[in-house]
Amino acid sequence: MTKVFGIDISEFQKGINLKTAKKQGVKFIIARAGYTGSSNGINKAVDNSFKNHYKNAKKNNIPIGAYWFSRATSYEKGKEEAKYMYKKCLKGRTFEYPIAIDVEDSIYQRKASKKQVTEAIKGFCEYLEAKGYYVSIYTNSNWFKNKMNLSQLKKYDKWVANWGKTNPSTPEHGLWQFGGETNLLRSNKIAGMVVDQDYAYKDYQKIIKERGLNGYKNKSNKETPKEYITLYNMNIRKGPGTSYKQVLVKELSKESQKHVTSKNKNAKAVYKKGTRIIAEQVIKNKSSYWAKTTSGYVCIKTIRKRYCKKIWGSNMFASF
Repeated sequence: MTKVFGIDISEFQKGINLKTAKKQGVKFIIARAGYTGSSNGINKAVDNSFKNHYKNAKKNNIPIGAYWFSRATSYEKGKEEAKYMYKKCLKGRTFEYPIAIDVEDSIYQRKASKKQVTEAIKGFCEYLEAKGYYVSIYTNSNWFKNKMNLSQLKKYDKWVANWGKTNPSTPEHGLWQFGGETNLLRSNKIAGMVVDQDYAYKDYQKIIKERGLNGYKNKSNKETPKEYITLYNMNIRKGPGTSYKQVLVKELSKESQKHVTSKNKNAKAVYKKGTRIIAEQVIKNKSSYWAKTTSGYVCIKTIRKRYCKKIWGSNMFASF
């Protein structure tokens, strides 16, 4: 899709006229839902303008997402931020754009290790995914490179802050914050206020509504595809049972081939542990359950053991 222009706002843009902003070309907003305080890195608060920003976005039919300013440095602290955000800001509301964790804290996170920051992000994202939200990670290009282990965060959408003229090539992302007070592409003001400005490169509204995420329920008459993550290396078979032959790597789509244990085209296909799959259908075969995907069949569970965990997906899957 072509890029879409939007802004991200907080209580620092209190009272911004979103009707005027829409007339000036704003197609979406991402509002700060809240933040973790600086005194101890634990106390949390809702942004003073969040409720009004949300109400005015809905009133003017502007798609909206939300973000949390994080100071978390562990899995549990990230999870606690997500819990608070869900309870105080997300529950009972609908959002057409991602729910993001803003990782740029100069007090606690700057001093933390890559591992600590990465774990904090996981805690936040995993909690909200399980609640049915499309999550994203926001930070600047330098922090994406130096403050987190991106190899462990591939499955999550990215929102990159890089104030310049050119959309950064890495990491792969769906949102680019191209300017704020410094803006090299256009005026730094919208509706008379200095605001951070963004481009979106995905049709988030379609993705979120079709999957029934972010407070939406799937309205399609078709059964919603079920999304799973493999808990072990898993064989891909040609039918729902161990009596069926395994699919060969060369029979997989190019996307699916990225997620198997062997690159040998003639090898039997085995998904790596941690691979996300979409089940078009779940089939029971005696005492086992199988996910039917476009690439083949993967065992979900038997009476004795579970092999795949049901999840709410974000943006990257092995099987489409």
